[in-house]
Amino acid sequence: MSMFTGSPRGTRLWRRSVLAVAVCVSGIVLTAAPAAALPDDIHPAGALLAEQAATAAFLPVGAADTSAVIRYSTLRTATEAGESTGSVFLPQGAPPAGGWPVVSYAHGNVGIDDECAPSITGSSDVEREFIEQWLAAGYAVAATDYAGIGTEGVNAYTDGPAAGANAVDIVRAAHQLYGDQLSDRWIVTGLSQGGHATYFAAHQATTRTPELDFRGAIAVAAPTHLDQIFPLAGPNFPAVPVAGIAHYVLYTLAGLDEGRPDLDIRQHLTPTGIDLMEKAKATCSNDLNEYLRTHPVTVAELFTAPLDTPDLRGVLDQMQHVPTDGFDRPIRVVHSLTDTKVPIPLTWAQLAEMHSSAVDVEYQELSATDHAHSLTASMPGSLNFAARVLR
Repeated sequence: MSMFTGSPRGTRLWRRSVLAVAVCVSGIVLTAAPAAALPDDIHPAGALLAEQAATAAFLPVGAADTSAVIRYSTLRTATEAGESTGSVFLPQGAPPAGGWPVVSYAHGNVGIDDECAPSITGSSDVEREFIEQWLAAGYAVAATDYAGIGTEGVNAYTDGPAAGANAVDIVRAAHQLYGDQLSDRWIVTGLSQGGHATYFAAHQATTRTPELDFRGAIAVAAPTHLDQIFPLAGPNFPAVPVAGIAHYVLYTLAGLDEGRPDLDIRQHLTPTGIDLMEKAKATCSNDLNEYLRTHPVTVAELFTAPLDTPDLRGVLDQMQHVPTDGFDRPIRVVHSLTDTKVPIPLTWAQLAEMHSSAVDVEYQELSATDHAHSLTASMPGSLNFAARVLR
Protein backbone atom coordinates (compact mmCIF):
# COMPACT_ATOMS: atom_id res chain seq x y z
CA MET A 1 0.00 0.00 0.00
CA SER A 2 1.29 3.46 -0.87
CA MET A 3 2.16 5.88 1.90
CA PHE A 4 0.14 8.45 -0.06
CA THR A 5 -3.24 6.70 0.10
CA GLY A 6 -4.48 8.35 3.28
CA SER A 7 -7.13 10.53 1.59
CA PRO A 8 -10.59 9.16 2.42
CA ARG A 9 -11.70 9.80 -1.14
CA GLY A 10 -8.86 7.83 -2.70
CA THR A 11 -5.84 8.27 -4.86
CA ARG A 12 -7.72 9.35 -7.99
CA LEU A 13 -8.73 12.64 -6.44
CA TRP A 14 -5.10 13.72 -6.27
CA ARG A 15 -5.34 14.31 -10.00
CA ARG A 16 -8.30 16.63 -9.59
CA SER A 17 -6.96 18.66 -6.70
CA VAL A 18 -5.88 22.22 -7.52
CA LEU A 19 -5.70 23.49 -3.95
CA ALA A 20 -3.36 22.76 -1.05
CA VAL A 21 -4.81 20.11 1.25
CA ALA A 22 -3.52 18.15 4.20
CA VAL A 23 -4.20 14.52 4.93
CA CYS A 24 -3.04 12.46 7.86
CA VAL A 25 -1.03 9.40 6.89
CA SER A 26 0.18 7.11 9.65
CA GLY A 27 0.25 10.04 12.05
CA ILE A 28 2.25 12.26 9.64
CA VAL A 29 0.72 15.31 8.03
CA LEU A 30 1.15 15.03 4.28
CA THR A 31 0.72 18.30 2.42
CA ALA A 32 -0.32 18.42 -1.21
CA ALA A 33 1.40 21.06 -3.29
CA PRO A 34 -0.73 23.58 -5.17
CA ALA A 35 -1.09 22.85 -8.88
CA ALA A 36 -2.62 24.99 -11.59
CA ALA A 37 -5.88 23.75 -13.11
CA LEU A 38 -5.57 22.47 -16.66
CA PRO A 39 -8.10 21.29 -19.24
CA ASP A 40 -9.66 18.01 -18.07
CA ASP A 41 -7.96 18.53 -14.68
CA ILE A 42 -4.72 16.85 -15.81
CA HIS A 43 -1.50 17.93 -14.13
CA PRO A 44 1.50 18.82 -16.29
CA ALA A 45 4.45 16.43 -16.28
CA GLY A 46 6.55 16.87 -13.17
CA ALA A 47 3.90 18.69 -11.14
CA LEU A 48 4.56 18.31 -7.41
CA LEU A 49 1.44 16.73 -5.95
CA ALA A 50 2.46 15.93 -2.37
CA GLU A 51 5.46 15.84 -0.08
CA GLN A 52 6.49 14.72 3.37
CA ALA A 53 9.72 14.44 5.33
CA ALA A 54 11.86 11.45 4.42
CA THR A 55 11.92 8.72 7.07
CA ALA A 56 14.95 9.33 9.27
CA ALA A 57 15.86 5.63 9.35
CA PHE A 58 16.22 5.57 5.55
CA LEU A 59 18.20 8.79 5.18
CA PRO A 60 21.57 8.13 3.53
CA VAL A 61 24.63 9.31 5.44
CA GLY A 62 25.21 12.95 4.56
CA ALA A 63 21.58 13.70 3.66
CA ALA A 64 19.98 16.79 5.19
CA ASP A 65 16.97 16.32 7.44
CA THR A 66 15.05 18.54 4.99
CA SER A 67 15.14 15.69 2.46
CA ALA A 68 11.68 14.59 1.34
CA VAL A 69 9.51 11.87 -0.18
CA ILE A 70 7.34 13.30 -2.94
CA ARG A 71 4.51 12.36 -5.27
CA TYR A 72 4.50 13.89 -8.74
CA SER A 73 2.79 13.61 -12.13
CA THR A 74 4.54 11.68 -14.88
CA LEU A 75 3.94 8.84 -17.36
CA ARG A 76 2.27 5.63 -16.20
CA THR A 77 3.19 3.79 -19.42
CA ALA A 78 4.68 4.99 -22.69
CA THR A 79 1.20 6.18 -23.73
CA GLU A 80 -0.63 6.87 -20.45
CA ALA A 81 -0.28 9.63 -17.85
CA GLY A 82 0.05 8.70 -14.18
CA GLU A 83 1.90 9.45 -10.96
CA SER A 84 5.07 8.33 -9.22
CA THR A 85 6.65 8.71 -5.84
CA GLY A 86 10.32 9.17 -5.09
CA SER A 87 12.88 10.61 -2.68
CA VAL A 88 14.82 13.85 -2.93
CA PHE A 89 17.98 13.97 -0.81
CA LEU A 90 19.85 17.22 -0.20
CA PRO A 91 23.44 17.36 1.05
CA GLN A 92 23.91 18.71 4.55
CA GLY A 93 24.89 22.34 4.95
CA ALA A 94 24.21 25.47 2.95
CA PRO A 95 23.91 25.07 -0.83
CA PRO A 96 26.61 26.62 -3.01
CA ALA A 97 25.99 29.73 -5.07
CA GLY A 98 23.51 28.71 -7.76
CA GLY A 99 22.25 25.72 -5.76
CA TRP A 100 23.13 22.03 -5.55
CA PRO A 101 23.50 20.37 -8.97
CA VAL A 102 21.10 17.43 -9.25
CA VAL A 103 21.67 13.75 -9.97
CA SER A 104 18.49 11.90 -10.96
CA TYR A 105 18.91 8.27 -9.92
CA ALA A 106 16.94 5.41 -11.50
CA HIS A 107 17.19 2.31 -9.30
CA GLY A 108 17.76 -1.30 -10.26
CA ASN A 109 15.13 -4.02 -9.98
CA VAL A 110 13.40 -4.09 -6.58
CA GLY A 111 10.12 -5.66 -7.69
CA ILE A 112 6.87 -3.99 -8.71
CA ASP A 113 4.64 -4.19 -5.65
CA ASP A 114 3.98 -0.91 -3.78
CA GLU A 115 5.85 -2.19 -0.74
CA CYS A 116 9.02 -2.54 -2.84
CA ALA A 117 9.38 1.24 -3.35
CA PRO A 118 12.79 2.47 -2.12
CA SER A 119 11.10 5.53 -0.61
CA ILE A 120 9.20 3.10 1.66
CA THR A 121 11.80 0.39 2.32
CA GLY A 122 15.05 2.27 1.79
CA SER A 123 17.60 1.57 -0.93
CA SER A 124 19.74 -1.55 -1.18
CA ASP A 125 23.15 -1.36 0.52
CA VAL A 126 24.96 -0.84 -2.79
CA GLU A 127 22.57 1.84 -4.01
CA ARG A 128 22.57 3.58 -0.64
CA GLU A 129 26.39 3.76 -0.75
CA PHE A 130 26.17 5.13 -4.29
CA ILE A 131 23.73 7.87 -3.23
CA GLU A 132 25.92 8.72 -0.23
CA GLN A 133 28.93 9.25 -2.49
CA TRP A 134 26.97 11.69 -4.65
CA LEU A 135 25.80 13.59 -1.57
CA ALA A 136 29.36 13.75 -0.20
CA ALA A 137 30.53 15.18 -3.52
CA GLY A 138 27.98 18.02 -3.28
CA TYR A 139 25.10 16.79 -5.42
CA ALA A 140 21.40 16.58 -4.56
CA VAL A 141 19.90 13.21 -5.51
CA ALA A 142 16.36 12.80 -6.87
CA ALA A 143 15.50 9.08 -6.84
CA THR A 144 12.28 7.96 -8.52
CA ASP A 145 10.39 4.87 -7.36
CA TYR A 146 8.84 4.51 -10.89
CA ALA A 147 5.13 4.83 -11.59
CA GLY A 148 3.14 1.90 -10.21
CA ILE A 149 5.60 1.16 -7.38
CA GLY A 150 3.94 3.05 -4.55
CA THR A 151 1.25 4.52 -6.79
CA GLU A 152 -1.84 3.30 -8.60
CA GLY A 153 -1.51 0.35 -10.96
CA VAL A 154 1.22 -2.19 -11.69
CA ASN A 155 4.63 -0.90 -12.71
CA ALA A 156 5.21 -1.11 -16.47
CA TYR A 157 8.48 -2.98 -16.06
CA THR A 158 11.02 -2.33 -18.88
CA ASP A 159 8.73 0.35 -20.36
CA GLY A 160 11.63 2.68 -21.17
CA PRO A 161 9.70 5.79 -22.23
CA ALA A 162 7.70 5.70 -18.99
CA ALA A 163 10.64 4.96 -16.67
CA GLY A 164 12.73 7.58 -18.46
CA ALA A 165 9.98 10.15 -17.99
CA ASN A 166 9.76 9.19 -14.30
CA ALA A 167 13.48 9.96 -13.90
CA VAL A 168 13.15 13.29 -15.74
CA ASP A 169 9.93 14.51 -14.13
CA ILE A 170 11.15 14.02 -10.56
CA VAL A 171 13.82 16.65 -11.21
CA ARG A 172 11.18 19.19 -12.21
CA ALA A 173 9.11 18.30 -9.14
CA ALA A 174 12.17 18.62 -6.88
CA HIS A 175 12.75 22.15 -8.17
CA GLN A 176 9.18 23.07 -7.27
CA LEU A 177 9.80 21.93 -3.72
CA TYR A 178 13.29 23.30 -3.11
CA GLY A 179 13.48 26.26 -5.48
CA ASP A 180 16.84 28.00 -5.61
CA GLN A 181 18.42 25.45 -3.27
CA LEU A 182 18.83 23.39 -6.46
CA SER A 183 20.81 24.30 -9.56
CA ASP A 184 19.17 24.03 -12.98
CA ARG A 185 22.12 21.80 -14.01
CA TRP A 186 21.47 18.07 -13.75
CA ILE A 187 22.40 14.61 -14.97
CA VAL A 188 20.70 11.21 -14.86
CA THR A 189 22.17 7.84 -13.93
CA GLY A 190 20.88 4.36 -13.18
CA LEU A 191 21.72 0.71 -12.61
CA SER A 192 20.34 -2.25 -14.58
CA GLN A 193 16.60 -1.57 -14.98
CA GLY A 194 17.55 2.00 -14.09
CA GLY A 195 20.32 2.00 -16.68
CA HIS A 196 17.69 1.08 -19.28
CA ALA A 197 15.60 4.00 -18.00
CA THR A 198 18.66 6.26 -18.13
CA TYR A 199 19.01 5.88 -21.89
CA PHE A 200 15.39 6.92 -22.38
CA ALA A 201 15.64 9.77 -19.87
CA ALA A 202 18.72 11.13 -21.65
CA HIS A 203 16.94 10.95 -24.99
CA GLN A 204 13.98 13.08 -23.81
CA ALA A 205 15.44 15.22 -21.01
CA THR A 206 16.15 18.44 -22.90
CA THR A 207 12.79 18.59 -24.65
CA ARG A 208 10.81 17.34 -21.63
CA THR A 209 12.30 19.91 -19.21
CA PRO A 210 13.43 22.83 -21.37
CA GLU A 211 13.49 25.16 -18.37
CA LEU A 212 16.28 23.07 -16.80
CA ASP A 213 19.85 22.48 -17.99
CA PHE A 214 20.37 18.78 -18.68
CA ARG A 215 24.06 17.92 -19.06
CA GLY A 216 24.50 14.15 -19.51
CA ALA A 217 23.84 10.54 -18.48
CA ILE A 218 25.56 7.52 -16.91
CA ALA A 219 24.09 4.08 -17.72
CA VAL A 220 25.47 1.25 -15.57
CA ALA A 221 24.95 -2.45 -16.42
CA ALA A 222 21.98 -1.50 -18.57
CA PRO A 223 20.07 -4.10 -20.60
CA THR A 224 19.54 -3.16 -24.25
CA HIS A 225 18.07 -4.92 -27.29
CA LEU A 226 15.34 -6.43 -25.13
CA ASP A 227 12.90 -5.70 -27.95
CA GLN A 228 14.80 -8.23 -30.05
CA ILE A 229 15.10 -10.85 -27.29
CA PHE A 230 11.76 -10.75 -25.49
CA PRO A 231 9.60 -11.73 -28.51
CA LEU A 232 11.63 -14.97 -28.64
CA ALA A 233 10.11 -16.04 -25.32
CA GLY A 234 7.87 -19.05 -25.75
CA PRO A 235 7.59 -22.79 -25.12
CA ASN A 236 10.76 -23.48 -27.09
CA PHE A 237 12.91 -20.83 -25.42
CA PRO A 238 16.30 -22.44 -24.62
CA ALA A 239 17.92 -22.56 -21.21
CA VAL A 240 20.42 -19.70 -21.06
CA PRO A 241 23.07 -18.94 -18.41
CA VAL A 242 21.60 -15.57 -17.40
CA ALA A 243 20.87 -15.30 -13.68
CA GLY A 244 17.24 -14.68 -12.85
CA ILE A 245 15.95 -14.46 -16.42
CA ALA A 246 12.54 -15.93 -15.47
CA HIS A 247 12.34 -13.30 -12.74
CA TYR A 248 12.71 -10.44 -15.26
CA VAL A 249 10.32 -12.06 -17.74
CA LEU A 250 7.65 -12.38 -15.03
CA TYR A 251 7.86 -8.72 -14.04
CA THR A 252 7.59 -7.65 -17.68
CA LEU A 253 4.59 -9.93 -18.22
CA ALA A 254 2.93 -8.52 -15.08
CA GLY A 255 3.28 -4.98 -16.40
CA LEU A 256 1.88 -5.96 -19.79
CA ASP A 257 -1.01 -7.85 -18.21
CA GLU A 258 -2.17 -4.81 -16.25
CA GLY A 259 -1.09 -1.95 -18.50
CA ARG A 260 -1.80 -3.45 -21.96
CA PRO A 261 -4.98 -5.54 -21.53
CA ASP A 262 -5.67 -5.33 -25.26
CA LEU A 263 -2.75 -7.72 -25.81
CA ASP A 264 -4.34 -10.47 -23.68
CA ILE A 265 -0.92 -11.66 -22.58
CA ARG A 266 -2.51 -14.53 -20.64
CA GLN A 267 -3.40 -16.35 -23.84
CA HIS A 268 0.33 -17.01 -24.27
CA LEU A 269 0.86 -18.37 -20.74
CA THR A 270 0.60 -21.75 -19.05
CA PRO A 271 -1.23 -22.02 -15.73
CA THR A 272 2.21 -21.95 -14.11
CA GLY A 273 3.04 -18.78 -16.03
CA ILE A 274 -0.18 -17.08 -14.93
CA ASP A 275 0.28 -18.10 -11.30
CA LEU A 276 3.87 -16.88 -11.19
CA MET A 277 2.97 -13.64 -12.99
CA GLU A 278 0.38 -12.94 -10.28
CA LYS A 279 2.95 -13.75 -7.62
CA ALA A 280 5.41 -11.33 -9.24
CA LYS A 281 2.87 -8.52 -8.94
CA ALA A 282 2.86 -8.87 -5.15
CA THR A 283 6.42 -10.01 -4.41
CA CYS A 284 9.54 -7.86 -4.11
CA SER A 285 12.66 -8.86 -5.99
CA ASN A 286 14.64 -10.59 -3.23
CA ASP A 287 11.63 -12.65 -2.15
CA LEU A 288 10.78 -13.62 -5.72
CA ASN A 289 14.40 -14.64 -6.30
CA GLU A 290 14.26 -16.85 -3.22
CA TYR A 291 10.95 -18.40 -4.28
CA LEU A 292 12.28 -19.18 -7.76
CA ARG A 293 15.45 -20.61 -6.23
CA THR A 294 13.41 -23.13 -4.25
CA HIS A 295 10.78 -23.57 -6.98
CA PRO A 296 12.86 -23.37 -10.16
CA VAL A 297 11.16 -22.75 -13.48
CA THR A 298 12.44 -22.24 -17.00
CA VAL A 299 11.21 -19.50 -19.30
CA ALA A 300 9.81 -22.17 -21.62
CA GLU A 301 7.57 -23.50 -18.83
CA LEU A 302 5.81 -20.13 -18.59
CA PHE A 303 4.45 -20.19 -22.14
CA THR A 304 1.98 -22.06 -24.31
CA ALA A 305 2.70 -19.89 -27.35
CA PRO A 306 5.54 -17.56 -28.38
CA LEU A 307 5.28 -13.78 -27.95
CA ASP A 308 6.36 -13.19 -31.54
CA THR A 309 3.12 -11.64 -32.83
CA PRO A 310 2.79 -8.34 -34.72
CA ASP A 311 0.86 -6.60 -31.92
CA LEU A 312 3.26 -7.68 -29.21
CA ARG A 313 6.30 -6.84 -31.31
CA GLY A 314 4.95 -3.33 -31.85
CA VAL A 315 4.39 -2.74 -28.14
CA LEU A 316 7.72 -4.27 -27.12
CA ASP A 317 9.52 -2.14 -29.69
CA GLN A 318 7.88 0.98 -28.26
CA MET A 319 8.71 -0.06 -24.68
CA GLN A 320 12.11 -1.63 -24.97
CA HIS A 321 13.96 -0.34 -28.02
CA VAL A 322 16.79 1.73 -26.54
CA PRO A 323 17.60 4.77 -28.71
CA THR A 324 20.95 4.69 -30.48
CA ASP A 325 20.87 8.19 -31.94
CA GLY A 326 19.28 11.56 -31.24
CA PHE A 327 21.11 12.17 -27.96
CA ASP A 328 22.06 15.81 -27.46
CA ARG A 329 24.29 15.37 -24.41
CA PRO A 330 27.23 13.06 -23.59
CA ILE A 331 26.62 9.56 -22.22
CA ARG A 332 28.87 7.42 -20.07
CA VAL A 333 28.31 3.65 -20.30
CA VAL A 334 29.63 1.15 -17.74
CA HIS A 335 29.52 -2.66 -17.85
CA SER A 336 31.45 -5.55 -16.32
CA LEU A 337 32.84 -8.54 -18.19
CA THR A 338 31.75 -10.76 -15.28
CA ASP A 339 28.15 -9.51 -15.11
CA THR A 340 25.97 -12.64 -15.08
CA LYS A 341 22.62 -10.82 -15.00
CA VAL A 342 22.94 -8.55 -18.04
CA PRO A 343 25.27 -10.04 -20.68
CA ILE A 344 27.92 -7.54 -21.77
CA PRO A 345 27.54 -8.29 -25.52
CA LEU A 346 24.26 -6.36 -25.38
CA THR A 347 26.21 -3.26 -24.37
CA TRP A 348 28.85 -3.88 -27.03
CA ALA A 349 26.09 -3.89 -29.65
CA GLN A 350 24.59 -0.72 -28.17
CA LEU A 351 27.96 1.05 -28.24
CA ALA A 352 28.61 0.03 -31.85
CA GLU A 353 25.25 1.45 -32.92
CA MET A 354 25.74 4.69 -30.96
CA HIS A 355 29.23 5.15 -32.37
CA SER A 356 27.88 4.72 -35.90
CA SER A 357 25.41 7.51 -35.13
CA ALA A 358 28.18 9.77 -33.78
CA VAL A 359 26.75 9.84 -30.24
CA ASP A 360 29.10 11.44 -27.70
CA VAL A 361 29.69 8.33 -25.59
CA GLU A 362 32.46 7.17 -23.27
CA TYR A 363 32.78 3.60 -22.04
CA GLN A 364 34.25 1.97 -18.96
CA GLU A 365 34.61 -1.80 -18.99
CA LEU A 366 35.01 -3.42 -15.59
CA SER A 367 36.31 -6.89 -14.72
CA ALA A 368 35.91 -9.13 -11.66
CA THR A 369 32.91 -6.99 -10.61
CA ASP A 370 29.39 -8.34 -10.27
CA HIS A 371 26.24 -6.72 -11.62
CA ALA A 372 25.22 -4.58 -8.64
CA HIS A 373 28.71 -3.59 -7.54
CA SER A 374 29.42 -2.17 -10.99
CA LEU A 375 27.61 0.86 -9.60
CA THR A 376 30.13 1.62 -6.87
CA ALA A 377 33.18 0.27 -8.73
CA SER A 378 32.58 2.83 -11.47
CA MET A 379 32.01 5.73 -9.09
CA PRO A 380 35.42 7.48 -9.43
CA GLY A 381 35.00 7.70 -13.19
CA SER A 382 31.36 8.74 -12.85
CA LEU A 383 32.27 11.56 -10.45
CA ASN A 384 34.90 12.76 -12.93
CA PHE A 385 32.33 12.66 -15.74
CA ALA A 386 29.84 14.63 -13.66
CA ALA A 387 32.41 17.26 -12.74
CA ARG A 388 33.23 17.77 -16.43
CA VAL A 389 29.72 18.01 -17.78
CA LEU A 390 28.21 19.99 -14.91
CA ARG A 391 30.86 22.72 -14.59
